[in-house]
Amino acid sequence: MRYACSTKSLFALLKASPRFYQVFRSRRDYVLTELARNLFPGSVFVDAWDTAKALQLPQPLTREISDDFIDTFTRDNQHEQPVLPLSISTSICQIGPLIDWFVQDFWNDCLANLKRLGEYAGLRQDMQALESPLSAIEKGRIQRAFCRFETMGLLVAALKGKDDPYLDQGQAFLGHYPDDDIEGMACVRDYFARRLSGVFEAIEEDAMRAKPSDAIRRLGQSFGEHDWFSRVPKLFQPDYMENMMTLGLPFLREVLESRGLHRAALVMATSARTPRRFTHAFSSGHNEVDQNYLPPYQSGIYGGEQEFHDDSLEDCAQGWLWANYGKLAKSYNRWTRKGFRDWGYVMLDSQRLKAAGVLERE
Repeated sequence: MRYACSTKSLFALLKASPRFYQVFRSRRDYVLTELARNLFPGSVFVDAWDTAKALQLPQPLTREISDDFIDTFTRDNQHEQPVLPLSISTSICQIGPLIDWFVQDFWNDCLANLKRLGEYAGLRQDMQALESPLSAIEKGRIQRAFCRFETMGLLVAALKGKDDPYLDQGQAFLGHYPDDDIEGMACVRDYFARRLSGVFEAIEEDAMRAKPSDAIRRLGQSFGEHDWFSRVPKLFQPDYMENMMTLGLPFLREVLESRGLHRAALVMATSARTPRRFTHAFSSGHNEVDQNYLPPYQSGIYGGEQEFHDDSLEDCAQGWLWANYGKLAKSYNRWTRKGFRDWGYVMLDSQRLKAAGVLERE
């Protein structure tokens, strides 16, 4: 059981063997600790640990609780203990399959964009290698970025709309990470912007196909002061989407997988509760750094100009170094849908980048 690599495989073992089930009951803490560690690579496990800890913060969340977590979480080494608290290991075992769903959806979206880029820019792409399954390095990078983005959302979501400002907490959280790691989270943020834009467009298409008396149209008409499909709410759709990004991966998966009236009801109910001019703390939290941006070899994060040596989860991704040491147009609050982040450039390993044909371009 200690080698189970997913919750499904563990459940299958327990269901198939009464003996395994008896052992599991007597050593549940140990078995779930091992399973939790198997779900994430070693250097990514700490990020899953942070997300699990953030999920257990006292509610309602106060600014003081959030600030204390942000100030201390990088010094927390309890994830190294041989047997984790049952509440934490259980939470990580629940987070793992959810993150994996988003990893695959993220890659499907990025791969489609990368193929379109190849056609548009005339890149020489090796389709067999390009479409191969994600490597362990690529999956780990994407897992890490989603864990961190989720943790950040958990720390600020309950504070939005209060008198206390929360956007500076985003900057404090991001301050724990180097620029290339922040760019990984930016890829996740832009992925959600693209996917949620598609959801909003699908709801409008459903409404256009429906008769005025149909349920989706009626739902839009009862949205509030203005019909949800009218001009004024459309102006605030970016705010609605930014708000939805803070509501957690379970909610976002439900939105992305839902269809028809259920999808429209989820989106409209969330939109109605969104503060006007809402901005995700990620989008605004990095602006000050962005305005005075220095590439890594100047800011001293890596201690000098970098050359790519090998793919690893600990070192800077080749995609980041290839992008002229990060000297690309950086904005975390513009609703653009074109750019390197569309294909997750800092997530890809060297073999994928080579297969994509982008390394031949400057």
